[in-house]
Amino acid sequence: MSKDFLDSYIESSKDEMMGHILKIVSIPSFTGNIVENKKCLQYVLDLAEKFGFKTMTTSDMSVGIVEMGEGQECLGILVHVDIVGIGDPEKWTNGPFEGVCRDGFIWGRGTSDDKGAVIMSLYAMKAVLDSGVKFNRKVWLIIGTSEEGEWTDMETFKKEFTVPDFGFSPDGEFPVFNVEKGYADVILSFEEPMLSSILELKGGDSPNTVPSKAYIRLNDGREITVHGISTHSSTPEEGNNPIIELCGKLRDREESFRFARFVSRHLTNDGKPNDLNIDDGLDNYQGEHVGITTAAPTVLKLENGKLVLNVNIRQKYGTTLEKISRGFQEKSDEFGYSYEISNYLEPMRVSGDLPFLNIMREVSREYGVDDSLKVAAGTSYAKSMERFVSWGPVFPEDPQTAHMEDERISVETMLLAAKLYAYFVYRMANEEY
Repeated sequence: MSKDFLDSYIESSKDEMMGHILKIVSIPSFTGNIVENKKCLQYVLDLAEKFGFKTMTTSDMSVGIVEMGEGQECLGILVHVDIVGIGDPEKWTNGPFEGVCRDGFIWGRGTSDDKGAVIMSLYAMKAVLDSGVKFNRKVWLIIGTSEEGEWTDMETFKKEFTVPDFGFSPDGEFPVFNVEKGYADVILSFEEPMLSSILELKGGDSPNTVPSKAYIRLNDGREITVHGISTHSSTPEEGNNPIIELCGKLRDREESFRFARFVSRHLTNDGKPNDLNIDDGLDNYQGEHVGITTAAPTVLKLENGKLVLNVNIRQKYGTTLEKISRGFQEKSDEFGYSYEISNYLEPMRVSGDLPFLNIMREVSREYGVDDSLKVAAGTSYAKSMERFVSWGPVFPEDPQTAHMEDERISVETMLLAAKLYAYFVYRMANEEY
């Protein structure tokens, strides 16, 4: 009966959910924009309070918490309202902040990453609350504001609140991802002997996004513009990186810039680093499948008299900060760059035998969804806390549009994911194990 009630509640809330997703999509809450992120967070907290939930925030309002239930243990749901840049504005069918519904999809920046999941999770909790369930655990919806940047919000949260006992982040794909690659931005600053010949240079606006356009203008009047295919930097093989193509064109010219030679020699469209010596290049660690390490150039620009290139690394479990640093240090003299590693996150691995994962997988099977445990190429808040995994909201058969122009999520996906979350939260709030 409870499952039927939850499913019916989600179905009847379809139009409301869509409306609230469109509303927060209209807020340009770029990561780092404190004002717009607080505005977006406040909208969600106000909605939660209207639903009858208790809300809290960190002292700097970088994180909001929506609470229901009671008990010694706490289930956490980690989401975020900040977004990446919009890429090439000309490649959006509708404006990234117009927030429109058409062709069975909700369109706009943040719909799949991660504003859609914020509203789905809130409505899943509301369905559970209205079901009359007897709570044996607390449930916290934890809403961050800097997931796409440095996770200072989660650092503040952990200083001021008790970390939940277990949970998930609906900020990726189904099925259950209990292993996530790590994350590192390696910022290379090149000393270019012919830097004065470059009048303008731009490629990318987000370190974790393969851009769709790269451009250079030289002082002899030549201009080169390359259009590629944008994608999430954790899956560079799904796009076509214009920075790599631009560097290939420059390498073949007489200028032969150092940055162009470096990119052409060591970075590839499929993301496999060529002779960077970061690790062994294999997809396993101690016999367990953990995926391969990838490297993608994501931002290229002139800054403070130097040419700056950001290389986004998604390192497999077992590849350390020291190994990444060593790989780039070995090439620094040859290509004339200094480097720093910023926004570094370790890979994560959560045991698949934990009881809450068994329930998560049972819920998946009840809805006919793949319940297997997999390795995530991307990174999510899940790795900010122990015993957290990434779970949805996008299904494998859906368009993968996070960080791309024309980002969208289907209404059908919104409803099914919300049902999964509602039933899982219901069982976790109620069941003993």
